[in-house]
Amino acid sequence: MKYLFILALFAAAAFALYWRMRPFLRGVRRFLGVLREVNRMSAGAPQDLPRRQPKGAPGERLVRCAACGTWMPASRAVTLRTTGATYCSHSCLERAADAPHKARKSAS
Repeated sequence: MKYLFILALFAAAAFALYWRMRPFLRGVRRFLGVLREVNRMSAGAPQDLPRRQPKGAPGERLVRCAACGTWMPASRAVTLRTTGATYCSHSCLERAADAPHKARKSAS
C-alpha cells in the first residue's frame, strides 16, 4: 500500500510538471516543424507532387479577347481552331456566339 501511494505521488508530480511545461513543449514542437520544413525545401521539391508551370510567365505573348477586349496570356486564352479568334473565357465565347451582330465598344 505504501508503494502504491508513492507511485501515485510521483505520477501526480510528473503530471503537474508536464501541465506547466506544455506551452514550452508546444513551442519546441513548432520550431522543430519549421526546421523540418526548411530542410525539406532545401533538399528540393518532393518527387510525389508534380511541379506546375506558372501561367502567364514573363515574356509570354499577350492576346486580346475578341468579345470583351481583355488582354491575357496566350496560354490562358480559348482559341477557335477555324477562325483563330481568341476569347478570355468560355462565357465570353458563348456571349459572342449569341450576339454576333453587336459590335464591341472600344475605350478610344
